[in-house]
Amino acid sequence: MASEPVIGKLSVRVVRGHNLVIADPLTHTSDPYVVLCYGSQKVKTSVQKKNANPLWNDVLVLPVTNPTKPVKLEVFDEDKFTADDSMGVAEFNVTDTYDAAKLDLKHASDGTRIKTIYPVGTNYLGGESHVSWKNGKVVQDLILKLKNVDSGSVVLQLEWVHVPGVTL
Repeated sequence: MASEPVIGKLSVRVVRGHNLVIADPLTHTSDPYVVLCYGSQKVKTSVQKKNANPLWNDVLVLPVTNPTKPVKLEVFDEDKFTADDSMGVAEFNVTDTYDAAKLDLKHASDGTRIKTIYPVGTNYLGGESHVSWKNGKVVQDLILKLKNVDSGSVVLQLEWVHVPGVTL
């Protein structure tokens, strides 16, 4: 089976976590890191020791083959002697960023808002998400509410990266 062609890359800045659950009851802390999965690809951030409000600012890059396929996010607590604990899951779509990247924006002024996505029952948004034109690039700011846990959110910034020779 032939692999799907890469149509672009998604640069995901995992900015920070907020009010993450305490995964280690003995120490009342967590050592969180984020894993992003897109198809068979998996990338992860650094581990932030003893922090329920971590600041990562890690940039992870995922080659995109199908813009309708969601990116799955999971936060884990790193454990030394046992399997890492899940601290919540979320997912987000590439579609809005991809659609904006197809537009002719070379005459748009910096900071132009292209689209606003609102939190609804079917998505993981913890607030409005804006797709914008910043510094000559299509970017989307997201706050994702984590599911399967009592609390927690993760702040991301997505950026579409064009692949030379690929026309959207």
